[in-house]
Amino acid sequence: KMEEKYPKPPLQPDGYMKSFSVEEHENYKNFFDTYGFVVIRDVITEDECAISCDEVWASLEQKDAEIDRNNPTTWTEQHWPKDICRNGGFINRFPYWKRLSNLKEILVANQPQAWKNRESPVVYGAFRHILSTSKLWGSIDRYGIMRPSNHDQQAVTGEKWSTKSQWLHWDLSPFHYGTSAAGFSPKQNLDFAAIKEDYGCLRVQGLITLTDGPVRNGGFHCVPGFQHQFFKWRDDNINGYGARPDIRKRNFIEVPDDDPMREHICQVPMRKGSLLIWNSMLPHGNFPNQSDSEFRMVQYVKMIPSENSREFEPAISACSFNKSDWFPEDYQISSLGKCLYGLQDWDDSNEETEQE
Repeated sequence: KMEEKYPKPPLQPDGYMKSFSVEEHENYKNFFDTYGFVVIRDVITEDECAISCDEVWASLEQKDAEIDRNNPTTWTEQHWPKDICRNGGFINRFPYWKRLSNLKEILVANQPQAWKNRESPVVYGAFRHILSTSKLWGSIDRYGIMRPSNHDQQAVTGEKWSTKSQWLHWDLSPFHYGTSAAGFSPKQNLDFAAIKEDYGCLRVQGLITLTDGPVRNGGFHCVPGFQHQFFKWRDDNINGYGARPDIRKRNFIEVPDDDPMREHICQVPMRKGSLLIWNSMLPHGNFPNQSDSEFRMVQYVKMIPSENSREFEPAISACSFNKSDWFPEDYQISSLGKCLYGLQDWDDSNEETEQE
């Protein structure tokens, strides 16, 4: 019975989480429906992973000219950018675009490969099959990096490079159903009362792995199958934990430290070039990189149905920044990308774009 409540997802013989090819639509959808997440392999190539990792390092080097990817003495707290999240390794400020006065600090215009990954037809296709609709909007989200917390350099300085242990949360409130706006812009004239009354359609989050992520290198963890218990947990906790002043109105909700679900956290090791999609009902987080030399790098991506976007609008079309501020110079947005970023209406696009 406990196995049914907390189903244990299968690992492959190599120790990585079971994954699926991009063509196995029915198989990966069934896995997602059972466990609340799925890993789809080889959505970007080895070369695209390498270029993406170069962009991560370039972002760090732009923040501190002393940082050198080949010199561990420059990975210390003296140089490591302060705006990298100590919980999960997210690079740059929280991408709530409406609050930003300019885009330079986010560095999106310096990351052409990140844009290509966002509008990849393969990545789009996976979200399309999971969400069962072709008309989607994509987030403009961040890269993430975790330093190797058992590196000799950490011991020399006495610093703690490890990210938060046992970090488990939702980016969606079980109590009022509001969702974190990371990567999107909030919709104008939103009816919050209506949002609170109805959970609405399936909502998902995702990331692309840019480096191999065995367990020792840290990564994503979650409580598999919890989407089937989400509403019961809400009902059991709404008048206790959910009524606390520091919890009641938030969209970002940490799982209580003493909640028994924590005994069923499952680590999800993944090969580079893989896409992880998870149901936003799943309690999830990152676990620390305990390797002695290897970095963990990812790119966060989300997609939502454009015809049922609830609180959100595409970041570019809803913000006051010039379009040229977002994209690298001479960057050519694909026809699919124009639809994903809200620059072109899906109804005005041809059938070929939808099925890319």
